[in-house]
Amino acid sequence: MVRMARLIDVTRCTACRGCQVTCKDWNQLPGEIGEFTGSYQSHMDNSPLRWTMIKFFEEEKSNGDVQWVFRKHSCNHCGDPGCLKACPNNALAKSELGAVYRIEENCIGCGYCVPFCPFDIPKIDEVNEKMKKCTFCIDRIANDLRPACEKTCMPGAIMYGSWDEMSALADKRLEAAQKRFPNAQIYGKNELGGLGNIYVLPDGPQNYELPVNPTLAPTLGMWKDIVQPFGNLAIAATLIGTGLAFLFTRRKAFVNVESSKLAEGGYHDEQKNDRAL
Repeated sequence: MVRMARLIDVTRCTACRGCQVTCKDWNQLPGEIGEFTGSYQSHMDNSPLRWTMIKFFEEEKSNGDVQWVFRKHSCNHCGDPGCLKACPNNALAKSELGAVYRIEENCIGCGYCVPFCPFDIPKIDEVNEKMKKCTFCIDRIANDLRPACEKTCMPGAIMYGSWDEMSALADKRLEAAQKRFPNAQIYGKNELGGLGNIYVLPDGPQNYELPVNPTLAPTLGMWKDIVQPFGNLAIAATLIGTGLAFLFTRRKAFVNVESSKLAEGGYHDEQKNDRAL
């Protein structure tokens, strides 16, 4: 299969929130009334019941004008996902299409994945003890359907296709964007093994709450790659050692009993009794 991606052209986004609404609709997530954020943004952040939202940014230009910019905020489905590496229960997996998705029966909502996501995406449902986030509409794309957010995006700010196609399209979109935004740049092609969301940004990523150079801790993965396998080996070795010790102890006890019988002549007495019978 071919890895898929979404191209999110922030310069085209009008904050209509069609993606936000259709994500809830497709995933049957109930509405939530949030507190007033003091801006055009509807909620402060994503939640276990909100996997996609539009973030609002207000920028002051050098000439004093104010510019509003919006960014779709959802899981980036990293090529090298920290959440997946951190999960101690194998509750996260990556499909051949590139979707990083949760395995319902394995997730216990432990939250280990949360601090290892550079984009602050995983949210813990404390009631049901599950982690929740965007699934890349894996149930749709696995059946040759487009992600719900892309299908509903009227301004064409979200595009969907193979990762290579979206990467090439990002280059073309950047040329057009730089005519309006001289500092426009691409984000997501080189970060964390290439993101499942490739962005065309009007300015540096730090202006849109995206880390400039997202990295994973070098120790991440030690739990799965070293500690956990070593722990399993240690447990297996302990069980084997316990079993061998048990067998050795029983054999030694048996030898002692036989020796004791021979020393006391009891063994011969038993043989005599057997012959008498």
